[in-house]
Amino acid sequence: MKNMLRTAMVLLAFFFSVKAMTQGSSLTIYSEKNENFTVFLNGDKKNSKPADHVKIENLNGPSFKVRVVFQDVAIREIEKTIMNHPSAELFYVLRPGKKGDYVLEHTNSDYVPPAGTVSEPAKTTSQKETKTVETKSSSATTKSSGGCNNPMNEGDFQASTIAISNAPFDGIKLSQAKKVAESHCLECRQIVELMYILSYEPSRLTLAKAAYKHCYDPGNYDQVKDVLNSTKSKDDLDKYIESVK
Repeated sequence: MKNMLRTAMVLLAFFFSVKAMTQGSSLTIYSEKNENFTVFLNGDKKNSKPADHVKIENLNGPSFKVRVVFQDVAIREIEKTIMNHPSAELFYVLRPGKKGDYVLEHTNSDYVPPAGTVSEPAKTTSQKETKTVETKSSSATTKSSGGCNNPMNEGDFQASTIAISNAPFDGIKLSQAKKVAESHCLECRQIVELMYILSYEPSRLTLAKAAYKHCYDPGNYDQVKDVLNSTKSKDDLDKYIESVK
């Protein structure tokens, strides 16, 4: 009887571990300025009515194509290929870009609206929330001295990320990502996106170092450092940056 119980417990633990490993990722997209929009994922409509943020769950596969259509027809729709990460929570923000058109940028969960697959249009925004968003938006475009002057075209960059993601091993992915970083001028958000393609911390640290001298906005390099998990890696990156300034 004890052996049967022990076997049942082992099988149950195995079932839940397999379920956890096969769990898909989630994608949350929200508008920094509360514009309402509809999301199409690989051509499928994901929210029944326009909303200021949308959460899509149980996503699988190496990548998916996102199309965002705004309720305000004056705002041009956006198409972007997003690289997937197993069991990850992905966060993207819609905000005006440097040339006026809206862009879809990778971000974190710090100021994403509360949970819920689709929200109703926001009616009010508190002063505290507004201040937080404005601060992050301002920092996202800070350019300090020492950066390069001509960031890589977004279309070319996305094509590069797809090619890198299709490489079979992390070492090859790192080699290709370094080549992109060292031969182009990249924004911090682009370096972050490249780092998320890599699976291992040492690879991400190596890329973060290689990309620093080719960064358009090095004043925002804390965004890159935040991708690293260990304090040791973050300290190592800080020491490297100080050594090359």
